[in-house]
Amino acid sequence: MDDLSQYLDLYIQTSKEYIQSLNAALLVLEKNPAEKTAIEDVFRNAHSLKSQSAAMGFEQTGYLCHVVEDVFYEIKQERMSLTAELADRLFAAFDALGASLASIEKEQKEVDLSQYTEALKKLSGVTTSGAGKTQRTDSQAVPADVPAHIPAVPEQTPPAAPKVAINTIAVKVEVLDEMMNLLENLLIEQLSLKHIASKLTEERAADLVNYSNASKKILAGLQYQIMKARAVPVSLVFDHFPRAVRDLARAENKQIELTVTGRDLELDRTIVDRLDEPLIHLLRNAVSHGITGSGTITLAAERIKDYAQISVSDDGQGIDWPQVAAKAGLPEGETNSKLLKEALFSGISTSTEVTQISGRGVGLMAIKKMVDNFGGVIDIRSERGKGTTFAIKLPLTLAIAKALIFTVNQRYFALPTLSIDRIVNVPANTMVKMADQEAFVLDEMDVPLIRLDAKLTPLHGEQPVKPDQSDRQNLLAIIVGEHSERVALVVDSVLDTTDIVIKPVPDALKGITGFTGVTILSDGKTALIINPEELL
Repeated sequence: MDDLSQYLDLYIQTSKEYIQSLNAALLVLEKNPAEKTAIEDVFRNAHSLKSQSAAMGFEQTGYLCHVVEDVFYEIKQERMSLTAELADRLFAAFDALGASLASIEKEQKEVDLSQYTEALKKLSGVTTSGAGKTQRTDSQAVPADVPAHIPAVPEQTPPAAPKVAINTIAVKVEVLDEMMNLLENLLIEQLSLKHIASKLTEERAADLVNYSNASKKILAGLQYQIMKARAVPVSLVFDHFPRAVRDLARAENKQIELTVTGRDLELDRTIVDRLDEPLIHLLRNAVSHGITGSGTITLAAERIKDYAQISVSDDGQGIDWPQVAAKAGLPEGETNSKLLKEALFSGISTSTEVTQISGRGVGLMAIKKMVDNFGGVIDIRSERGKGTTFAIKLPLTLAIAKALIFTVNQRYFALPTLSIDRIVNVPANTMVKMADQEAFVLDEMDVPLIRLDAKLTPLHGEQPVKPDQSDRQNLLAIIVGEHSERVALVVDSVLDTTDIVIKPVPDALKGITGFTGVTILSDGKTALIINPEELL
């Protein structure tokens, strides 16, 4: 094992792919047991994992893979059928292989897999004493894709391999993170250079402006390549959801099909790393609350302009909004969609019982918090009897974002363009009064006006400025939100749209809602990055 330790990282990486492929093939066979391609996929991946494990000295892992081959050989010869119970045993065996691989990755030793091996041996009726040592009662020979033994790794120096081009290399995550930090600092310096150039006279600034423009192009190329290097496909998370939905559906005795689209969409690895938990919550809700007997869940990912949208849809019974209103203590017959959605994310549960899958009401609240931490937005569309869609909008990266810079009370703020619908001047003749709330008419709909000078000033320890209700002059407003849930943020001035480097909220502002971080502007000033959903 010591001599082969240099190959451990490669073994871990390829073994994870084999186990994922085993799960995917078995999911196909559950629906169509006669699918020969899927059977061959199981043979090929189990055999490859067996061979590599044996060569690396992980005998129990290799042995279990060999028994899996035996089971599928019996299925292939039509001496066994792939029943739901057998599929459960095989999925459990694949999970055990995954657990053993995790132990190998962490401690360089495998876990005890004997109980899974013996259970499958009893089901197949084949006497298997070790990897490559199968005995059958019939006269059939061992198939070509299940060799009688695994050749030992030769001790002599192998012949020199032909030269090949190296198209990919492994880069440690820490190296990419440090590259990203350097890029962020370089971006800040480039913005400062642009600011300095803008302060010079035209004659003196000409050379500096040319230099600034040239460096900006180089920086943009560097930024693109680094972001591309950090990007990973969402399939790294999506690919294990078909198995998860299958297990959840069986636990509730339901027939549910999961359709996945957009699995090749690439996002920053930091976002992909954190996607698993919110999406599994949404899938559990769809299985437990959305679909009653049988149905389809669709998991989709797509890029829309400068953001990514990931949605979970089901064709089930839809959300019972009157029940949500009752659970949240809202008035009977409440129809305000914003209040109802806030109630749904507040931690209530419409389930009548607590199960291992759902029922405690914390799932959606946790999802909302995670999406807010991403600087993203989550929306719900649901129609009773037709189904529900949860749509999550996320930035493509958590480190650099395109944002609108504006001022309020001579202070600078940044708002990610992901949240912005448009910027408008609000004429006096379009302003109306709704109870205690100012509003104006936009696209034949009343849009509430939020004066940020009153909303933001208390966060800085100053006395709040009471909006002058008699001030009917034109206002400058940023429209955020969608459709009937739009609001208008009244600001003093809009300066620019630019890429910003997102830094954590300083300690002095931690615990105060409404901000997701800070950024440094081109002139060195600091701007707070606003999260409008938290602020409002």
